[in-house]
Amino acid sequence: MMHLFTRFAQVLAIAAIAAVAIPATAMNMGSGVTMTKVAGPYKLVLQLLPAEPFYTQDQYAKEHPKDGMLVIGGATPVAPGAASHPNHHLIVHVYDAASGKALTNATVTIRYATVSGATKNLPIVEMQAIGKGPQSTHYGNNLYLPDGTYTVTVTANGNTATFTVTAQAASMKM
Repeated sequence: MMHLFTRFAQVLAIAAIAAVAIPATAMNMGSGVTMTKVAGPYKLVLQLLPAEPFYTQDQYAKEHPKDGMLVIGGATPVAPGAASHPNHHLIVHVYDAASGKALTNATVTIRYATVSGATKNLPIVEMQAIGKGPQSTHYGNNLYLPDGTYTVTVTANGNTATFTVTAQAASMKM
């Protein structure tokens, strides 16, 4: 039993070292990308996913959807069927790095450099995944991104991190 505990402790130590030694990690989540960085006291988890439907509190109460995003506040959400033809859901989860608790009242900006080099601010919606509650609170919106590599700058409560993310329409199944 002690050997098993020792091995478990070694695995945890390696994982902790990897989390500190690698400033940004990217994982292909099948239909999206997830990247993590620490900025000041926050752990920022950036995700680029397929466009998601949004529901207001009233719509949620009437329709009882099982999937999608519950709008908590912020900017007007861009619906998947909007005229801008959004194909991605660009979001950031903001966690207290020490406790792992999601911040439910963060001030967040997301700015991205387009393939042509122009920079744009993403209108920020504060949202929760339906059925997941406050711990799933995240910030972002749906948008259209052609295939390419983007520099995304996230600021949460004055703490900034920069990510490089590749958007691929083929991997974004809606």
